[in-house]
Amino acid sequence: MDGKRSGAPFSYADIKPYAVPSQLEELRGPEHGLVTLPHEVAWGGRREFNLDDDYDRAAMYKIVLEEGQEADQRRLLNRAILRREWRNILPARQVRTLWENRFPELGRAA
Repeated sequence: MDGKRSGAPFSYADIKPYAVPSQLEELRGPEHGLVTLPHEVAWGGRREFNLDDDYDRAAMYKIVLEEGQEADQRRLLNRAILRREWRNILPARQVRTLWENRFPELGRAA
């Protein structure tokens, strides 16, 4: 035996319960300016992002998609930005799959 269990998750990301809102219309976050993420969402480092900067915007959305709860996502993400920028945001594979399954229009936009 090589020490691996059959069917065992590859990583924590494989079993982590990610949040996904029920409707994109719930996402009413800001479209421009500086956003400071709460510690419980951005617990690993940088917390301030400029939504008018392409890199910052994609980085912030990735963090909120992966670490935010539904209330965080509703408050911090904007549905128009998410639809427009989906292909530029690179969340974990599991997160991308969950969101595209719930909102097929995101997958079609990518």
